[in-house]
Amino acid sequence: MRFDLGGRARRAAMLAAGALLVLAGAAPTGVAAATYRDCSGLTLAAGADLHRCDIHGTTFIGEDLSGVNLARANLSDVVGGCDPDAPRTNLSGATIYRAIATGALLCDAILTSADLHATDFRGASFEDATLRDADLSRAMLDGAGIQFADLRGANAASVSAVGLSGTGVDLDGADAHRIDLRDAVLNGASLVGTDLRYARLAGADFSGADLTGASWGHATGAASATWSATICPDGTNSDDHGATCVGH
Repeated sequence: MRFDLGGRARRAAMLAAGALLVLAGAAPTGVAAATYRDCSGLTLAAGADLHRCDIHGTTFIGEDLSGVNLARANLSDVVGGCDPDAPRTNLSGATIYRAIATGALLCDAILTSADLHATDFRGASFEDATLRDADLSRAMLDGAGIQFADLRGANAASVSAVGLSGTGVDLDGADAHRIDLRDAVLNGASLVGTDLRYARLAGADFSGADLTGASWGHATGAASATWSATICPDGTNSDDHGATCVGH
């Protein structure tokens, strides 16, 4: 399938017909030309090498893109999920490091063991996505939504997640040391055995969350976080300590 990267309506119609995604058009001009290569004619498919390609705004809901290489690519505003009536997009094992993916819609996407390190996901949507064992280290998730996503065993070290919406997210066993969770909403989240050492927690909301066995030595800002019916790292309830998990 050939499409103009700017023609969303035409792309959607072709996707509905089950066609292949074949990139068309010349490489971007100006500043972008020095960043992205000419990917015209390349197919967006499982295992494809699309590193440094500009595919911003592309729709690929329900596609099998397992193992695709999109390192340093432009994926801003792509649509790879968030349609409850569409099948899940498969990006398991994908390489998407140091990419630009601001505003990406990746709800319900399967990103198991994907390499997403140092990618800019600010404002992206990952609701109900599967990111088990994914590498998100040093990624930017400020203002992103990961509600009810599965990040068990993920590497979220040094992630910037200021203002993150993470209701119900599962971070059990994740490495999130030095994560920045200032003003993040993590009510009902599961952080059992999560590594939160050196994390920044000021203003975060942990209402109803479970932090049993989490390690948070040298974390800062816990005193200004919200603790309500929270299971503290030592297994006690925050409500039994004056609505705080500090010291517990």
